[in-house]
Amino acid sequence: MTSQPPNNPWPSWPNLEDEEKQAVMRVLDTNQLFAADEVRAFETEYASYAGSQYARGLGNATQGLHLALAALDIGVNDEVIVPPFTWISTASCVLMQNAVPVFADCEPNTLALSADTIREKLTPRTKAIIVVHMFGYPADMNPIVELASEFGLRLIEDASHAHGASYHGRQMGTFGDAGVFSLHQRKSLCVGDGGILITNSLDIDQKVHRLRSFGDVELSYNYRMTELAAAIGRVRLRRLDDDNAIRIRNAESLSDKLTGIDGIQVRMPITDSVGVFYRALLEYDPDFFGKPIADFVDGLKRAGIPAEKTWEPLHRHPHFNPTEPPARGCPWDWPLRDPDHPDRIPYREQSFPVIEDYCDHRILELPVHPPLNDTHMQQAAEAIMKVCAELGS
Repeated sequence: MTSQPPNNPWPSWPNLEDEEKQAVMRVLDTNQLFAADEVRAFETEYASYAGSQYARGLGNATQGLHLALAALDIGVNDEVIVPPFTWISTASCVLMQNAVPVFADCEPNTLALSADTIREKLTPRTKAIIVVHMFGYPADMNPIVELASEFGLRLIEDASHAHGASYHGRQMGTFGDAGVFSLHQRKSLCVGDGGILITNSLDIDQKVHRLRSFGDVELSYNYRMTELAAAIGRVRLRRLDDDNAIRIRNAESLSDKLTGIDGIQVRMPITDSVGVFYRALLEYDPDFFGKPIADFVDGLKRAGIPAEKTWEPLHRHPHFNPTEPPARGCPWDWPLRDPDHPDRIPYREQSFPVIEDYCDHRILELPVHPPLNDTHMQQAAEAIMKVCAELGS
């Protein structure tokens, strides 16, 4: 078997084309860079694509998550349940509102929050849930929606990786009070940096509109999208389904090529959902090989395959474990919760056995974006099989 040599790297993302350049020049010719017609057009087009009534373009997804919480009146003394397997913003946005992030474990099928893991963390102060569709793999939303309704909780979807993903025929981002998407350069729909918030609530939409620009009666922000970002977004939105189809085809192709190979598999989305594979997740079995995941990653990197171990669980991050309480003091210096509550212990000392096991020992990420194709998946499969044979010998 052969594997791709290290000096022949896989094509990078994004694959910018002439149409994006023409869109940028169109904006420059208007001499209008501040949010105006392009942003409004992109918002209308994205809402139509996602199946939501409203959309608001923003500077990035972190701003979107922050404004979602602000629009839902979440603040001091409120708890928001979030997963440990996510980007920093999912939980840091809670701190921005001086509320308390409460981490809940993920479940194995989706590596996302589930109704059961959320239920274990409910307290009288719980006000909202932020569900994340990591790497474009949908969470199991129906039971979560039912739980949120049962307890009167607000529900936000961090769909930063999930443009075009769906669950039971509905696009991600449309199940909660608000859905937030990242448009960062690495994302499937990229504009360089940007974000968009969708909602079916006129009240939420109007409040987000007011709060994203300085000057509202309530504390408001400079969270606007630029005309340049919106123009690029309009182009790439038209290409999104084709790009996602390539990602899906590549992930499924690699999965097929690894059929029958013990100890490694491509994780697939749950039943009745469509994942979009922002990155394909490979699941490694350290018990089968008797070797740590780092050995597997090193072997693939030597073969020129850009796989990497996935992120650290977020409850270990310094943002949530400051050596000194921040100047605002909240939530560390404020008695916001019952001191006998088990989650009162430092975040770093909390235990989330399911996601810690997966993040520390089992999950790798592999790019499958265009213009990668079946040739690259064959190279990856050959390298994976070779490394599996080496580790098993």
